[in-house]
Amino acid sequence: MKCILNKNQPVGFYWKGVCGMTKKYNSQATIENILSVSAKLFLERGFDKTSMQNIAETAGISKGAIYHHFQSKDEIIKAVTDKQAQAVEAAMDIWLRETDSFNGKEKLQAILEKNLDSQNAHYLDDLMSARMKSAEFVLTYMQDCVNKDAFFISEIIKQGVADGSLITEFPDECAEVFLLLMNIWCDPAVFNCDSEKLSQRLGLLQHMMKSIGIDVLSDKLLQGTLELLQKIYLRENKIGE
Repeated sequence: MKCILNKNQPVGFYWKGVCGMTKKYNSQATIENILSVSAKLFLERGFDKTSMQNIAETAGISKGAIYHHFQSKDEIIKAVTDKQAQAVEAAMDIWLRETDSFNGKEKLQAILEKNLDSQNAHYLDDLMSARMKSAEFVLTYMQDCVNKDAFFISEIIKQGVADGSLITEFPDECAEVFLLLMNIWCDPAVFNCDSEKLSQRLGLLQHMMKSIGIDVLSDKLLQGTLELLQKIYLRENKIGE
């Protein structure tokens, strides 16, 4: 039975059908459903191969309901990645409290290790890796590394400089270079390389950070990073086939 809008109720909150039944419309729940379904489909099919119709059918809603909240897939994927970033930031706050008694070097090492081991932090890695083929996306990602993410690392480096566990006159720049090299240069989706070449890049990054007084990349951390990047690269290639 076709339902019509009850004009006595605020739009977006209640809908009333001709049968007289009133159903509350939960806008936030709809958005969460769209983002959850979209993330799953993007990971399974790839961003380019997922259509708005695919999202609508899987979410059990109309395409119109999706367009009410998001104008395009680009807006959806931005919302998906923003949501993950917020979850990672929340986890970072917890990790900072857990390492409150550590010196700067110990704290940075511990957080890098926790980030590597966190399933939540790497939930969308396959999707991000696939998106790295877009020059526009890579540029935005690089800007975020420098303009947003580096601040967090820089603050810990400054603590390390203050307590003597780290030595550098350029904490901000060290944080920026570290993130750019780790997240862009060492990403096989951006610069194609085999396992040996990737291992050499990570080794050079470890040597470089140590030589400028930021000796936080242990052999264990590098090996874990290498294994993670290799897994992402292999899975991403399969999705693109």
